[in-house]
Amino acid sequence: MSTGRDRECIDCGRPFRGTNRRCSTCRATDRECVECGRSFRGEHRRCNSCQATERQCIDCGRAFRGHERRCFACSLSERQCTGCGRSFVGQTKRCGACQIIERNCAGCGGAFRGHDLYCKKCRAVERECAECGRTFRGTHLHCSTCQNTDRQCAECGRAFTAHTRYCATCRATERQCAECGRVFTGTRLRCDACAWRAFSEEARAAKGRRYGNARRARKRAAEIAGPVSQSVYEAIASSGPCVYCGAEAGTVDHVRPLSRGGAEHPGNLVPACLSCNCSKGQKLLTEWRPGRVAHGAAASPIVAADLARFPNMARAV
Repeated sequence: MSTGRDRECIDCGRPFRGTNRRCSTCRATDRECVECGRSFRGEHRRCNSCQATERQCIDCGRAFRGHERRCFACSLSERQCTGCGRSFVGQTKRCGACQIIERNCAGCGGAFRGHDLYCKKCRAVERECAECGRTFRGTHLHCSTCQNTDRQCAECGRAFTAHTRYCATCRATERQCAECGRVFTGTRLRCDACAWRAFSEEARAAKGRRYGNARRARKRAAEIAGPVSQSVYEAIASSGPCVYCGAEAGTVDHVRPLSRGGAEHPGNLVPACLSCNCSKGQKLLTEWRPGRVAHGAAASPIVAADLARFPNMARAV
């Protein structure tokens, strides 16, 4: 029996590890599924949907749909990263931080940081949905509408329509972090803080730089009388309670987000608590929680002025 070893693809020349003469990208061709007749790109005779069948997990006995012997929850085990030696929960040999490396895109040749063969720009292209034929831009074979199918929740088994593995109820379930024991809401085994600590210092620093650079770029594009000094930020943060809920404010929120056309100007800044600031994120007032928006409109003329741009929403509030 031959074992996988490092070799060079005879078609594209790219190094890979395996037992074939061609890499997986070169072996993947456009073909028709022998079961459902749908067009897909790959190296198997059946598409991924037809390969996934109803089966029983050999560990916990729970029914699930897929083509593995274990369900997703049982396949996640505590293991040691072969790159950095750190313990993590997952299915791969290396932790997420070690999988993210500097590489060249197989499509355009440009340098990027990630664990895919292609950069995000090359993966997201104008394409035609394989099911409905509608043109969309993305990395999937199907548009978002066609991805919403009737499926069973991977945790509770309830039927629902979406393109996620878990239903909305399970995604909003409170659970205990496997590492620190803190209660959090989600479907993962660890809370955000423990997941963040799992990254190396270099990966955390790189993530922080990317976020900071993107934010500064948005500010430069949006500024009309700035940038606003740090002293102004501190004065606004300490000027009163959170305008959205009345709790103690410790941060400053852009009422209209910079990424949505908002200005880097004191007339667009209000004091907000960390919870409201993170929850609102890059949403417009019409896209956020109506109760918090109504409280903000009553407490701040800046919020009321921005809400007045949406007459229907203002009347509802």
